[in-house]
Amino acid sequence: MGYRNSPTCSHCWQQGHTKRGCPKYREKAEAWLEENKDNKDAYKPHYVQQVERYKNIGKNRKCSWCDEHGHNKRTCPDKKEVLDKNIAKNKEWRRQVLDRIEEAGLGVGALIADKNRYSEGQKLYLVVDMNWNRLNLRTSGNECVEYYEYQKHNYRNGSNYPEMTVSSIDDLRTKTLYYPQFKDADDNGLFYSASDRLEIVSPSEPNPPSDWIDDESWAKKLF
Repeated sequence: MGYRNSPTCSHCWQQGHTKRGCPKYREKAEAWLEENKDNKDAYKPHYVQQVERYKNIGKNRKCSWCDEHGHNKRTCPDKKEVLDKNIAKNKEWRRQVLDRIEEAGLGVGALIADKNRYSEGQKLYLVVDMNWNRLNLRTSGNECVEYYEYQKHNYRNGSNYPEMTVSSIDDLRTKTLYYPQFKDADDNGLFYSASDRLEIVSPSEPNPPSDWIDDESWAKKLF
């Protein structure tokens, strides 16, 4: 595994910054400007011109998130506001999801029936993994979490599907199934996409990670 070396300034030869961010280089340029502030005809040395160009780079930078000048997407205050809003909404959304899952008795060990819409038969599955990490705002329905208000169109990799891992009772083969659709207090679907064929025939108590509702790690790659 390689290690990235700390940058070395080509002006003062100190590590930890480049000439663009060198405090001594900027101090030198600012000192010249102060000494010649009354002499508008004075020719600016190269280092003064260069420091002024460095400053203008930041001013002319255009953010790819909000299209405003002076900052980039990484430092965009508008993006941070939207991210904070999504994180807060996710905690509220997960509380509702957990309430509905607990009411339904959907947890590891639950027995569910997948009803085939094209025949009278059904297959039985045992839930072996709830995949809690997949249940976040990226899987939420657009009616319960507004598409544009939370800028879901900007989600990296788009929306996600709420899938749990199950094992077939017939042949013990493992596969994933969409969660059944659960509704919020206003009767809106909590999931962006869900199955309408599943029925829980033998419930089991769900057991999410202790910090699941308040966890924010999922949001690091949201935008």
